[in-house]
Amino acid sequence: MTLKGKKIFITGGAGFIGSHLIDKIIDKNEVIVFDTLSRNALEYSKNKDNKNLKLIKGDVLDIDALEKGIDEIDVFIHMAAIAGVSTVVSKPSTTLKINLFGSYNALEACRKKDIKRFIVFSTSEVYGPNVYQADEAGMTTLGPIGKPRWVYAMSKLASEFLADSYSREYGINFTSVRPFNVYGPRQIGEGAIHNFIVRALKNEPIIIHEPGSQIRSWCYVDDAVDAVEKILETDKSEGEVFNIGNPEATSTTLQTAETVKRISNSKSKIEFKELKYPEVNIRVPSIEKAKRILGFSPKVSLELGIGKTIDWYKTH
Repeated sequence: MTLKGKKIFITGGAGFIGSHLIDKIIDKNEVIVFDTLSRNALEYSKNKDNKNLKLIKGDVLDIDALEKGIDEIDVFIHMAAIAGVSTVVSKPSTTLKINLFGSYNALEACRKKDIKRFIVFSTSEVYGPNVYQADEAGMTTLGPIGKPRWVYAMSKLASEFLADSYSREYGINFTSVRPFNVYGPRQIGEGAIHNFIVRALKNEPIIIHEPGSQIRSWCYVDDAVDAVEKILETDKSEGEVFNIGNPEATSTTLQTAETVKRISNSKSKIEFKELKYPEVNIRVPSIEKAKRILGFSPKVSLELGIGKTIDWYKTH
């Protein structure tokens, strides 16, 4: 089914992934973005002035503003959140407030306005520090109290439980998306590949956290938004949780930094730095469920994706 003629409301839609999703769906649909614009990647999009796009500057903690923005919409996509490990560690209470209360406000607004389609963006962090071929039906793991990094995972997992609860009690059809290390053009703020590329292009030292053997699966942003579009196109995605990532694009942190350095022809030196918060040692998803239900298949290799991202940052 082609996604066409829908009115789609996106909190955090001006962010990195949201701006790319808008590029994907804007021509045949009406999109309303609700965002504080604190990390405005949408300004780099060719569609920032598209006639089908409406921008509302607002905060998800303001439920009245949310309710005013969602009249007669077909789909509510909730992407707004505090993200980035360093930000989360330095602002744990703010993270909880925005991620958890913001999700509650979003679902309450949908309940009051009788919106029946809700997509919530969660995180691969819900699987904890060590997971290989993570399965959506498997256990989630939260770190100990006193380690602020896990505040983000807890708030995101709570948002998934909220969405599921509202589905059962109020008939709101939800889908949960768990992205795994998405990267690409327009990534504003934190992100390992983004940080590596910016430093490499300036020939500055590329900093990686010790020991550098941490393993990640990297998903290029075009593949990630392709999966979200497929979720929007089928009612088979309703009531489901999906890992979205690219297990074929898996490498250690050190290997990833070396790849960035090589492709960008950088003279940067690679330096190691002690990490001040708990690290994730291995995180590799299973995407078999997304393949089976959505027909999702990531197409962009790590080499190609890094090359595309470097090309963008060279001109921005």
